[in-house]
Amino acid sequence: MYTLAKPPTSFLDAILSPAELKKLSEDQLQSLAEEIRQEVINNLSKTGGHLASNLGIVEITLGLHRTFQTPQDTILWDVGHQCYVHKMLTGRRDLFKSLRQYKGLSGFINPLESEHDAFVAGHSSTSISLAVGMAIARDHLNQNHKVIAVIGDGGLTGGMALEAINHLGHIQRNVLIILNDNEMSISANVGGFSQYMKRIKETFFYQDIKEKLDQIEGRLDRAQLTPAVWEMIMSVKKQAKERFDTPGIVFEKLGVNYSGPIDGHNVSAVIEALNKVKDLTTPQIIHIITQKGKGYEPAEKDSIKFHGVPAFSLEPPLSEKVEPSQPAKTKVKTYSDIFTQALIEIADQEPNMVAITPATAEGSGLVKFGTLFPERFFDVAICEQHAVTMAGGMAKAGLKPVVSIYSTFLQRAIDQVIHDVAILNLPVVFGIDRGGLVEDGETHQGVFDIAFMRSIPNLKVLAPRNTRELRNMLYTAVKQATGPVAIRFPRDKAVEPDEAGEFEIIDFCKWDVISTGSNRCSDNKSDAHSNMVMLAYGAMVETAKQALPLLQAAGVDATIVSARSAKPLDSELLKSLVENTSNKIVTLEEGCMAGGFGAAILEWAAQHKARNPRIKQADIAIVAIEDKFVEHGARSILLDDYGLSAAKVAKFVQDFARA
Repeated sequence: MYTLAKPPTSFLDAILSPAELKKLSEDQLQSLAEEIRQEVINNLSKTGGHLASNLGIVEITLGLHRTFQTPQDTILWDVGHQCYVHKMLTGRRDLFKSLRQYKGLSGFINPLESEHDAFVAGHSSTSISLAVGMAIARDHLNQNHKVIAVIGDGGLTGGMALEAINHLGHIQRNVLIILNDNEMSISANVGGFSQYMKRIKETFFYQDIKEKLDQIEGRLDRAQLTPAVWEMIMSVKKQAKERFDTPGIVFEKLGVNYSGPIDGHNVSAVIEALNKVKDLTTPQIIHIITQKGKGYEPAEKDSIKFHGVPAFSLEPPLSEKVEPSQPAKTKVKTYSDIFTQALIEIADQEPNMVAITPATAEGSGLVKFGTLFPERFFDVAICEQHAVTMAGGMAKAGLKPVVSIYSTFLQRAIDQVIHDVAILNLPVVFGIDRGGLVEDGETHQGVFDIAFMRSIPNLKVLAPRNTRELRNMLYTAVKQATGPVAIRFPRDKAVEPDEAGEFEIIDFCKWDVISTGSNRCSDNKSDAHSNMVMLAYGAMVETAKQALPLLQAAGVDATIVSARSAKPLDSELLKSLVENTSNKIVTLEEGCMAGGFGAAILEWAAQHKARNPRIKQADIAIVAIEDKFVEHGARSILLDDYGLSAAKVAKFVQDFARA
């Protein structure tokens, strides 16, 4: 087992702000780095969080805060989950017991939390664009401070990061880019740019030659040379740099000076590299090599598994002993697991079906599919827009692409969904994971997908109530869909996880009435409210079922309708429900109220009324997430906080019934 006792933190205890780092020697900073690693491991064993990435970036963070001064200098963290060390050094160490807990410390960068956090960060590939914008503002306002963008090699594969480097090289602003190269994003990095970064690390030749050229130039600077001689020397230097076959030259071709590679776990080397470029006014990139999971053996061996972790034991046994009389515990299946298993089974029947993911193979459970069908599995790195447009091209050419993607990551590719898939009505299937509330906070809440997908013509927007329906939705979409289909499901354990069954073709336009009001709620007619109807979308069907006994105990019975599609709607069933004026209808969805499933029902009712102005209609109310960004916290807490728990739904329906 791995024994990790809580160590003394003599140096870390003295760090109340980044200013204290300047008082330590570089040897003391290296000792501090080890204390920080142990602190991160001990804290995350209790709270969970992003472990491997934060263990890898300790020395970089120390070097940045030793060399620069925040908040005067601006440090922009890409993604933001690599910010734990930064938070410890900027006065938030005492709050780490509340990391990612409801009302506690955010697991990402958040300017509302500290003046040292320059900008919100939760998605990848944003930091360089932000840095360019802030550098332009700094220069326009005649300010004098450094703007630093920290980005990983995974983030550098994102299109926006490359667009920003292209622009930065053109406008030549004073921006420093720190490239934290650990060969990982969430999954292992893929693609030509990833291979390119790997080649940089394989040679220090360019660095050695460049240093010699700089030394020669420095010595000649003291000599009395004519302008013509200087011009010749600079020409030779330029040609020499251009002729060296080194990957690092590409950044310089784009107008950004390259330094590195640097050992990212040698704090002295990091500080030396930062000091060399600190006062330069042209764009700079420092390439720093780190190991994801550094200092914790399990994370070093499996950085994918330890990218993000729940609370864990600091002494995990290598094997778990199970008593003969006790059966081994069955791993709870998630909707991601069910989705992948269904893909595998369908792939056996459909040789032209392919699966695509933007660097989330592990998170979305597609690793097994990629192992079984490597020639039909495409991880395109952190390139959501490319993933969607590539799928459009595949569909147009005759394949059946399935894009597995997190809800909040799909937000980054809405133009591609519209322009490259929906306009031509191409049969691309979107498996939208993490649809609804998650623990990671504002940047990761998957609450907008119903609204933004529902607004796109040709696109069907579905949500299963259980595993059987998820499998059949996917099967039907792959087999029969003539246009794009989105299937969203939550980050949660699956309802009916062991119920697989044979695949069935289902009608996306038809909803299921799964529970009918008994009309026997109470002998007192004033207390009997049996004409309540709960229109529940996707995962909220289970919530409605859990709320029903609470309602019945309060004298309110209700019909539960499983509305499997936010688009198209079941107009025939809706007509019968809405035209019954004794009904009161409540819509339930784990998404934003504005433009969501409930809004779709109200829109349908308004249009139906406009076509039939003489009819009267049932009252309709919406239970959904109000118009605000949702903070971080356990999903169960957030569901209750936003009125989506069984108890809160029952209370709302009861009050609406008696209104």
